[in-house]
Amino acid sequence: MKKIFRKKIFAFFLSALLVLALSLPVFADMGPKPSVTLKLYYTPGQRYAVTLLGNTALNGPWTAPADYRERMGSREAWEAFRNYPAPEGYYFLGYFQEYPGTADEEFVWGYYPPNKFYVLLYNIETGTFYRSEEPVERYAFSSEWQVLLDSQDGLRVYHNRNDSDILSSFAARVLITLILELTWGILLFGLHGPAQRALIGKVNLATQIILNLGLCYGTLYLGPMWGNFLYFALEVLVFSVEAFVYNRYLPWPEGKKPHPILYALTANLLSFGIGLELNTHCTNTQIRLIGLVCLVLWYAGPWLCRKLRKVQNAQ
Repeated sequence: MKKIFRKKIFAFFLSALLVLALSLPVFADMGPKPSVTLKLYYTPGQRYAVTLLGNTALNGPWTAPADYRERMGSREAWEAFRNYPAPEGYYFLGYFQEYPGTADEEFVWGYYPPNKFYVLLYNIETGTFYRSEEPVERYAFSSEWQVLLDSQDGLRVYHNRNDSDILSSFAARVLITLILELTWGILLFGLHGPAQRALIGKVNLATQIILNLGLCYGTLYLGPMWGNFLYFALEVLVFSVEAFVYNRYLPWPEGKKPHPILYALTANLLSFGIGLELNTHCTNTQIRLIGLVCLVLWYAGPWLCRKLRKVQNAQ
């Protein structure tokens, strides 16, 4: 029995590692974290560095002035941005990315990006700065712009909004959380019956919609401090609702001692932990890829297990 249990745990975490390997660092419960993505178009052949000058000196883990750390990038680019005379009320927060000089690149600030900012591009080869004429403001969770650098017109920033992209990423986040918590229930608690999966699926779908809508509202209208408070309150609400419903209505496998509250707690901690590990730089495309991988594993996993069992029995 213990051997079978260990095999189940190993299979689950192997699947989780595969998801991690195919992605870059969505946040707790896979809820949409605000992100800024810039599609960069400039003359190839020279090295560039890009940052955003935020309208607050403190934004989540980012501060001004920021101390240099090796993981940030080259010290040369960091010092150039730190010494740049930013417009009044705007600050270099320590986050930047460097590019080797290929024609089209993508800049992503996926963890606590500033709400309002100037785009600042630095040509490392010539020591020249290019800054957007006016500050731009995030308009959605996954706000995207096209940034064009022209020798005549300077740096131009254009909206690149795609509502279908936002909706598909939202659906992917919900799917990831749902599959994680269902898989956790099957492997650790034996919750593999149709009625059990149906209840867990319905409850998760409802709580994830509430969580994501709350995050949208909090991030766009309440600001970082109250937005974070709302997020924490919603996390507590999600756990409380799931624990109550599972404790009252979730049918437990025969012969097993019921642990509905423990399941709700560990399932939420699991999705929180994996989401935290996946976060930092994640585009909508990557989020959809993670959701697709989870979906394939969900359907292909049992089939592979049956095949392996047949092979073992044949031997």
